[in-house]
Amino acid sequence: MGGGGPGGGVRLAVVAAADPVDRDSGRLVQLPDSPFLIGELDPVAVLGPHVAGPVVVDNDVNWAARAEREHAGDDFAYLYLGEGLGCAVVGDGEVARGRHGLAGEIAHLLTVGPHGRAVPLIEVFGPLGVRLPGSTAIDADALLAATAAPAPLAAANRRAVGVAVAGVVAAVVALADPGRVVVGGTWGPALIDAIRAAVGEHARAVPLQAAAVTQEPALAGARRDALERLRAAIVADAAAETAASA
Repeated sequence: MGGGGPGGGVRLAVVAAADPVDRDSGRLVQLPDSPFLIGELDPVAVLGPHVAGPVVVDNDVNWAARAEREHAGDDFAYLYLGEGLGCAVVGDGEVARGRHGLAGEIAHLLTVGPHGRAVPLIEVFGPLGVRLPGSTAIDADALLAATAAPAPLAAANRRAVGVAVAGVVAAVVALADPGRVVVGGTWGPALIDAIRAAVGEHARAVPLQAAAVTQEPALAGARRDALERLRAAIVADAAAETAASA
């Protein structure tokens, strides 16, 4: 998203990317087992020649968390559970990005698998048969169908997913101490009761709530940031013009 500059040019650009984003360069980072095969795209280099001002790039889950702030407050964790898996930790109103911009990459966080073994979160969904063909991406429709199938299979599947996600929540709570956990994504809110039940079995339970922003949350967060930056740029230009003419 960009804002119009003088003469119809683009004043700034704000980019939401499905992959992790290197904090220093703005390049996309390809991690093992990533379901989104964009590669190490460099949005700053691609868009820079066409934009008069800054090109701001961040991960889509981070943007979604920013969109959720007015509903969740200034201290929360945002879990994105969809085709991909992600987490953003918001503390004092700011998203923690980590030294390299890779904070919140939960796909390889160890948790409890369907058979009680410690496995990376991304590997929980293979045995459930809910991955998209030829990909590590999760098939949300298949997962929702598997957790709504005739009992007791559906109950076992819901329990497996709930326990696995609860293990991730426990790790986030231990390290970041959020005030609440917001569950978003294409299938996460639908299974929030199973996740909440499993989280309640841990020593440090935390309130869970479904995401309030459900329509393109990453775009909503990026759009808001772009508008704030554009307003600030316009005000700064106006102030500079006033000072120059005084």
